[in-house]
Amino acid sequence: MTDATQTPPMPGAAVLYVDRGSELIVYSNPRAQELLGRTAAGLLGESCCGVLGVSPDGLSPLTDALRAGTRAALSPMYLSPPGQGEMIVGGYRFLQEFESRDTVVLLLFPLATGRDPVFARPLGGGDVVAVLGLDNPASPTPPAPGAIAREMVDIRFGLMQIVPARDDVGLPVGSTIPVALRDTAIEQALDISRALLSHLAPVLAQGAKIRIGLAHAREGQTPLATLLAANNALLRLQRSNSGELIAAAEPNEALARAGVDSAEGIFGEGFTRREPQAYFAGLVGLTADPQHADDYLAAVVALTLGQRGVSAAAIYRRNYDDSYDYVAGGLAGEGRATAAGEKQLPRGIRQLAHKATAEQLRTVDRIGAPNGSCAIYPLRLYERALGYMVLQYGAASAAGEAGFAPDASALHYLATELSTLADWRRAGGTEAPTQVTVGQTIDDRIDGYVGDNMEGAIDQAVFLSRLDVPVAVIGPRGTGKLYVAKVIHQESGAAPEQMVVIDCREFRSRKDALNRIARELERSAGKTLVFKSPHLMNPDAQLKLARQISSRILADTSPPRYLPAARMIALFPDNLEHLVRYGGLNERLASVFAGYPIRVPPIRDRKRAVLRWSHKILSQEAARRDRKVSGFTPDAEQAMLQHDWPGNISEMRQCIVGALDKTDKEWLTPVDLGIFKGLSPAGPGRVPQKRAFLQFLAEPEPDESTYAPTAQEELGVALGEALHSLLQQDAIRPLGAWLDDEVILAACERFRDNMRAAADFLQTRPRNIGRWMPKVLSRDHERSSSSLWQTPRTLVRRWILEAAPGAQPPQQLAEAMLLSHIATQCEGVSVADRARIMGVSTPTYLKRLQDIREQTAGEPVDGSKAATE
Repeated sequence: MTDATQTPPMPGAAVLYVDRGSELIVYSNPRAQELLGRTAAGLLGESCCGVLGVSPDGLSPLTDALRAGTRAALSPMYLSPPGQGEMIVGGYRFLQEFESRDTVVLLLFPLATGRDPVFARPLGGGDVVAVLGLDNPASPTPPAPGAIAREMVDIRFGLMQIVPARDDVGLPVGSTIPVALRDTAIEQALDISRALLSHLAPVLAQGAKIRIGLAHAREGQTPLATLLAANNALLRLQRSNSGELIAAAEPNEALARAGVDSAEGIFGEGFTRREPQAYFAGLVGLTADPQHADDYLAAVVALTLGQRGVSAAAIYRRNYDDSYDYVAGGLAGEGRATAAGEKQLPRGIRQLAHKATAEQLRTVDRIGAPNGSCAIYPLRLYERALGYMVLQYGAASAAGEAGFAPDASALHYLATELSTLADWRRAGGTEAPTQVTVGQTIDDRIDGYVGDNMEGAIDQAVFLSRLDVPVAVIGPRGTGKLYVAKVIHQESGAAPEQMVVIDCREFRSRKDALNRIARELERSAGKTLVFKSPHLMNPDAQLKLARQISSRILADTSPPRYLPAARMIALFPDNLEHLVRYGGLNERLASVFAGYPIRVPPIRDRKRAVLRWSHKILSQEAARRDRKVSGFTPDAEQAMLQHDWPGNISEMRQCIVGALDKTDKEWLTPVDLGIFKGLSPAGPGRVPQKRAFLQFLAEPEPDESTYAPTAQEELGVALGEALHSLLQQDAIRPLGAWLDDEVILAACERFRDNMRAAADFLQTRPRNIGRWMPKVLSRDHERSSSSLWQTPRTLVRRWILEAAPGAQPPQQLAEAMLLSHIATQCEGVSVADRARIMGVSTPTYLKRLQDIREQTAGEPVDGSKAATE
C-alpha cells in the first residue's frame, strides 16, 4: 500500500495513479477520494473510466490521457462519477514509474459541477448555448490589470441591448460570456450570432475579435454538457486561427477533447460561485432605477456589508471640482445591515476617505495599506472617476485573515450602472460613454429626407384626383395600394370620413355582395368607394357592378336613377389581363377600371422607402401601445435594407408588431425583427447612396418570375420546414395548437375584432372565439419566442388577410397541411408524439387524421386547390 507522502502536496488537485496496461487505479490522494465520494480502498484496483463515469470505448480526453504516451495539459472534460453527479474537470497528465509499473498520473481540478446554475432559467430541449470568447490583438505589452474584465462587462451590456431576455446573458468568466438562445435551431443561431457580432463591433478595442461557439441542447443532454460542447467549439475556433468567427459544435463535441492544451475557455477560472463572482452576480440582480437612486445605493451597501469580513461600507460621488460627497453607507449588524450617516461611520473610514488623490482614483484599483483595516475601491469608467467605495474590515481581517475585495468586473459594472442615474451622469464633469452606438432618429440621420413617391404612383394619384374617372390601383399585396387611394381621396378635397372601403373578400355569397354594393352605391354621393380585390366576388356581382359604373345608372330601381356623383377606385393584386385569364376577374369589370391604372411597384424596387415606411409604422405601433420606442439599431436598418420584403409593407408591419411584442427595449434589433440578411461581423453597413436624377432609367428592369406562389402554398412549405427543424432538434412543440391560434388571431385582426364577422369567416359561432381566446393568448409568449415558428406565423396572417371565404373552414385547411407533413416526415415518431405535435390527445389525432383522409379522398392535403387570391 502506498503512503500519501510519496506524492508531493498539491492543494486542490485530485491525484490518481493509473496503470497504463490495465487502466486500473493504483493510488489516490484524499482530494480524489473526496471528489469521487469513495475511500482509498474503494478506489484501489477499480477501472479509472468506470470510477469517473466515462465509457472506455467513447471519445473523451480521459481515454486519450490514459493511452497517450506524452505529458500534456488536459482540456476541460465531462465526467459523471457514480453517485456524485456531473462535473467538468481539467488538469495535467504525465508518466511516472510507480511500484515497478508504468503509470499515468492524472492531476484533476474541478472546474464546474451540475449544481452551478449558468442561467437563471434552465435550458430546455431546442435551446442553443453560445459562448462568446474575446481574442485580444497581439500587443507588445500585456493588458493592464482589470482591462479585460472591464471590457467584458461592456460587452455584456451590449449583449443585453440585443438579447431579448436579460436573464439569458450569463456573467463574464475570464474573457468569455455564455448566452442562451431560446428555442432556436442551429441555422437560426448562426444568423443571431452574426447579428451579435455586428452589434458588438463598436465596443471592441482596436484589432480585437469575438468568436462564438454554439451547441444545441438536445433531449436528454444536460445543460453542463451543452455548455462544454459550446466551449469546445469556441476553443476549436481559437486554435484554428482562421478567419471564421462562428462555429457550431460537432457531433459528440460535449465529450470530445477540444485539442487545445492549457486552454479552458469559459472554465478557465473555475466555473464556481467563488466570493467575488457571487458578489458580481448579486450586483447584476439589482435594478438601477433612475427615479429611485437612493434605493439602489442602499441595496448595494447592504449587499456589500453581507460579504465576509466587511464591517462598514460607504460610497462617495465625485463633484465637478474633484471634491467628493458622501451618498450612502452602513454598518454590519448582528442580524442585518443598518444605514448610517457619514458621522456614524468608523473613524478609519472617514480618515481614509479624504486621503485619496485624483491620480490614485484614476489609475489604482485599491487604495490602502496591504494589511490595513480599511481600503478604497475606485468606481471609474476607464479614465473617468465617478466616485469610490470605502470598506472597513472586522477584527478577524485586521488580524491577518484576508477580507472580501470586489474584483474589477464588479466595480466596472457598478460604475456603469451608476452612470445611468441622474445624479451620477455628470460625475467627473462629462457625460457617460455609451456601451454600444445606437441609431439616430431617421430625420436626424438622412439628409433631405422626403416621403415615398412610389416611383411616380403618388404623382399619378394627385393628377387623377382632379378627374371623375374610375381608377385601378395595381400592385402586389402590401405595397400600399390603399395609401394611394387615400391620396386620391384627400387630394379631391373630400372629408376623411367620406372614404368607404369595401373589402370584397368578406362576401360569402352572391347575395351578400349584391346587397352590400347596392346599399353603398345608393348613398355614395360625394364619397370615394374603394373596392378591395373585386375579382374575388361572385361573377354575377362583378358583372352587375361593371354595368352600373359604365352606364352610370343604378340597377334594380324604378324608374331608373343615375348613379350618385362618387369616385370609384379598385385595388387589384396583379395586372388586369392576368386576373381576367387566371384570377376570376370579369372582363367587363376589368374594362371599366382599365382606362387609368396606377401601378405601385413592390418595395424591393424602391429601397429608399424602406426606412421611411419602417419608421412610420414603428411610430404608429408605439403610439398604439403607449410605449417609448427610439427606433432601430444600425444593424436592424441594414438588415431591413437588404431584406427582399416579399410581403411588402404588410409584411413589414407584421415584422415590427412581432418585434414590439417580443421585447420591451427602446431600440429594435435584427434579433427582435428576425431578419439578418446583409449583416457582417465587422459592423453595420450604411444607408445606400442617393442616385442621380433619372439614373433609374438607365438601369435594367428586374426579371419578374412567371410564377409566384400564393400565401397558402408558401405556408404549406413553411410548415414542412418548421416540422423538419423541430425533428432535428429532437424536441416536441404543439405546432397544431399554435397554427390554430394564429388562424384565430389573424381572422380577428382581419375583421378588426368584429367577432361576428370573424366567426362567419371561420365558419363557427362568436361565442366559440370567446371561449378559445384565453388559451390562445396564454400561448402567445411561447409562440412568439420560438424562432422556427416566425415564418409560419407571418404566412398565416398573409394567407388569412388575402383569402376569400371558402367551402372549408381555414382552420381545417391549415390542419390538413400540417397533418400531411406529419404523415410524411414522422414515420419514426410514435403516435403519441405526433399527437403532441398536433397539440391534441392521441384519440383526437387519430380521428382528425381519418377525417382528413376521407375528405381529401386521394387529393393532395396541401390545400393548394382552394382559391386564395
